Amino acid sequence: MTLELLADENGKPSAGRVLLVATLAFTAVIITFDSLLWATVPNAAYGLLGTIFTGELAWVAGPRIGKYLLPQIGAITSGIGAALIRGEPRRPELLDNDPAFRDDEK
Repeated sequence: MTLELLADENGKPSAGRVLLVATLAFTAVIITFDSLLWATVPNAAYGLLGTIFTGELAWVAGPRIGKYLLPQIGAITSGIGAALIRGEPRRPELLDNDPAFRDDEK
């Protein structure tokens, strides 16, 4: 089961996923030891670990975002663009669009 999580779509182990899991395990050990034993790890170290994790997550998830999510975003934006450029904007059907309407508030 664990090896399936670390494998890519072709079934081979993914270096990015292995490194991501190793970084998460290292961070979990550091946080546990720091909270229970040391209490001396500076906040900058946690910031650095978070930055490394974010970079690895982008490395692992980036190709999938490009493959699956970006076409969906493109379809949404093209649908919005087609609805906006359809021609003359449609006027809402309101009472004050009627030529016989007179505004009594003066």
